[in-house]
Amino acid sequence: MRYCCTLIFLCLLVNISKAQYLYHQLEEKHAVSEVRKDIDQLYADLTKHHLKLYQYIKKGELDFKIDSLKSAIHQPLTSAALYQHLLPVLSQIGDGHLKIDFFEPAKLTESDYLKYGKPYSSPFDQLSLKFIKDKIFLTENRSLNKNLGAGSEIVSINNIKAVDIIKTALQNSFSDGYNNTFKYYFLNYGNLDNVWRIFKNKDSLKMVFQNGDHIDSAYLIGKPYDIKNALQTSKLQTNNKSQFLNYKKLDTHTAYLKVNTFTAKMEQYDVDLFNNTLSKTQNLILDLRNNTGGDIFLMCHFLKFFINKSIKPIQFPHELIKGMLLPTLDSNRKKQIKYVKEFNKNAYGNLIPFNNAYKNKLYILINGGTFSAASIFANTLALSQRGILIGEETGGGRNNINAGTYFNGKLKNTGVTYSIGLVPFNLPLPSTTIGRGVMPDVKVNYTLVDYLAKRDLEMDWVLKDIEKNK
Repeated sequence: MRYCCTLIFLCLLVNISKAQYLYHQLEEKHAVSEVRKDIDQLYADLTKHHLKLYQYIKKGELDFKIDSLKSAIHQPLTSAALYQHLLPVLSQIGDGHLKIDFFEPAKLTESDYLKYGKPYSSPFDQLSLKFIKDKIFLTENRSLNKNLGAGSEIVSINNIKAVDIIKTALQNSFSDGYNNTFKYYFLNYGNLDNVWRIFKNKDSLKMVFQNGDHIDSAYLIGKPYDIKNALQTSKLQTNNKSQFLNYKKLDTHTAYLKVNTFTAKMEQYDVDLFNNTLSKTQNLILDLRNNTGGDIFLMCHFLKFFINKSIKPIQFPHELIKGMLLPTLDSNRKKQIKYVKEFNKNAYGNLIPFNNAYKNKLYILINGGTFSAASIFANTLALSQRGILIGEETGGGRNNINAGTYFNGKLKNTGVTYSIGLVPFNLPLPSTTIGRGVMPDVKVNYTLVDYLAKRDLEMDWVLKDIEKNK
C-alpha cells in the first residue's frame, strides 16, 4: 500500500512540474549572475561550433556587443526577457539557420496552454498587411471596424511609428549575411506573431492610418480564443505533411511546376512527371518562391532532373575536409564527418543529370522566401546557365550557408534553447557581392497597387516572354 501511495505521489509531482513548465520560462526571474553566465555559455558554444561566426561581424565587434549586453543587465530576468535581449545581438551574426527560443514546444502541456494561452487571438489576424521598405499598408480588412480601408497606410500602432516597428522586426530576425528579403518575406507572408510581440501581445491595438491627406485612427480588439479547441487543432496540424510538387499544364506548350518545400518526400508520381510528361513541354515555369528549403540531399537529387551537364553544387571548407582525416572524440565533429561522408557517398559532390532530365526552356521564379536548399538549387541552375531567374533576391546566402546537421544547446539557468548549423556549405564560383542572396536576371518590384490587384508579376513577365518568343 505504501508503494502505491508513493507512486501516486510521484505521478502528481511530475504532472505539477509539467504544468509549471511555462511558469519557469515566463514568470520565474533569474539572478543577474545566472543570466550573465548563460550569455557566456551561449557565446562559448557559438565560438566553438559555428565555423563561420565572424564572417559578417568582426570578432572584436561581437565581443563588444556580448559584453555590452551583459553589462546592461542590472535586474533579474525571465527566460523570455533574456531571449528578447539576445535577438538583436545574434541577428548581427548573419546566419539565417541559427535558431533560439525561450521554450521547448514539446514540453508544453494542456495545463500550460490553459494557464498561459491568451483568451484572445492576435488583432493582426484580422488584417492583411504589406511591408514595403519603411512603410506598412493595409491590403485587406477582415475586422468589424470598417474605418480601415484597403490601401490605407498604417502610420503608427500603439504610438509606435511604422518605421520603428519595421526596424525592430528586422533587428529581431535572422537571415544570411546582410540580406533583408528573407526578413521581409516573413513580414509579408507570415503570421506576424513577432510583430505582435513588439506590442507585448496586447489584445487591443490603436492604429493611426492615412488615406491621401486624411488621417484617422481605429481600434482593433483580438477575437475571443478557444484555447482547448486551439490545442486540439495544433495537434492535428502537426500530422499534416507538405506536398513536394504541384504540377499544372497551362497550354499545349507550357507547364507550371511549384516546388513547395524540400522537407517533403518525393513520390513516384513526382518522378513520373519527368518520365512521361515534362519531356513534351517546351516551356517550364519552375516556381521556387516561398520555398524555405529543407533536406539538401533531396534538393541535390531533384537537381539532376534539370541540369544538362555535370556540376558541383556545394563545396565543403578545407578545414572540415582536413578534419575528416583525423580521429576525433568530439561528438559534434563526428556529426559533421558523418554528414559529409554520407553526402559524398550519394555522389552529390558532383551531380550528373538523369537521362530523363528536362532539357527545354526553363523559367525559375524566386523571392525572399527562397531560402537554404532552395536558394542553392536556384544558384546551381544559374551557374549552369540552365534558365532565367525572375523575381527578387533570394533569402538564402549566395556564397555559403551553415546547416546540414546541428549542435543543439540549452542554457543552464534560463533553459533558453538554441541550435547551430555545424556544416558550412560553400557555393562554387563565389559572388563578389558579399552577404547577399542569389540575384535574379529579371528583377521584379511589387508596389501597393500590385498587391491590391493581386498581381503575380513574375508569372506575368514569363507569360509575356513566352508569347513574344512564339
